Amino acid sequence: MGMALGGGGKGKSGPVPGINVTPLVDVALVVLIIFMVVAPMLTKTFTLDVPPEPKEDKKPPPQSNDAIVLTIDEAGTMRINKQIVTSDQLGGLIPQLLAASRHKVLHFDAADGLPYGQVVVALDSCREAGAKNIAIVTKKLDAH
Repeated sequence: MGMALGGGGKGKSGPVPGINVTPLVDVALVVLIIFMVVAPMLTKTFTLDVPPEPKEDKKPPPQSNDAIVLTIDEAGTMRINKQIVTSDQLGGLIPQLLAASRHKVLHFDAADGLPYGQVVVALDSCREAGAKNIAIVTKKLDAH
């Protein structure tokens, strides 16, 4: 800050206070530059991939509350809800049944005496066919 000293003249003589604005302008410019540098970093952008609208109005298949149960008996015969199927037919039948089911769970029941490898192959076939949720049945079912 500076002060102007009064010179000789008529009237009161003495120091006249005055504000030196140079430091104020310097600080204001530094703050302005800081905001100009930081402002672009504050904007947050993100991309959003929205799935396209369906072209056709397909009605979903009617859903049932029936459980989907895959059983394998001692002889190695596979049945889905009492219907005998082969391992080749699982790929086409399981997605249809899951689409029509409300619960989207495949219940799996195998005979106790089956080899472990045969059970694992059947479970893998179900996974490949699209069964994401497989429930292992621990109590024997009467109906299936």
